[in-house]
Amino acid sequence: MIRINLLPYHEKAKKETQARQIIIIAGAFTIFLLIVGAVHAWITMSVSSLEKDVKAKEERIVVLNKLIGEVEQIRNEKRILEKKLGVIQNLEKNRNYPVRLFADVAAQVPNKDVWLDKLSQNGQSLAVEGKARDNFAVVRFIKNMEGSMYIQSVELVSSKQTEISGIKLQQFILACVLKSGV
Repeated sequence: MIRINLLPYHEKAKKETQARQIIIIAGAFTIFLLIVGAVHAWITMSVSSLEKDVKAKEERIVVLNKLIGEVEQIRNEKRILEKKLGVIQNLEKNRNYPVRLFADVAAQVPNKDVWLDKLSQNGQSLAVEGKARDNFAVVRFIKNMEGSMYIQSVELVSSKQTEISGIKLQQFILACVLKSGV
């Protein structure tokens, strides 16, 4: 005898298999979504952390740039002060130079033969104007000036005879070049 089972057991097994497949697919999709969400959260936190680091470093750069500006300003002020100190030291070093120069020139003048009317210094040149008894006194004064430690060379610019109170005198002008570094 042939038995025929009219119950749909194949369909029942098929439905169970389909339900199981749907549950597996839904579970896999849920796990996939959880993994994607976790990766997204991790990347978002990493980006947020990196952005905070960038902001902190930019703020540090701003602070350091201010410090660099202050350092440059201090360096400029230091340079200016060093220049001023150099000028002061140079002035202090050369403070007595004109006094020593004019004292040396006065020492070179022959007594009772030469009288100086005007001395003027302009940089490395010295102009001397005066009167002398005669040309020999002028020549003696020029020789004395050439022997001075402050004077490099002496040139007679002009010499002419003038009469003052009935006495004939030689009026002269000398141009001197001063030695540098004395």
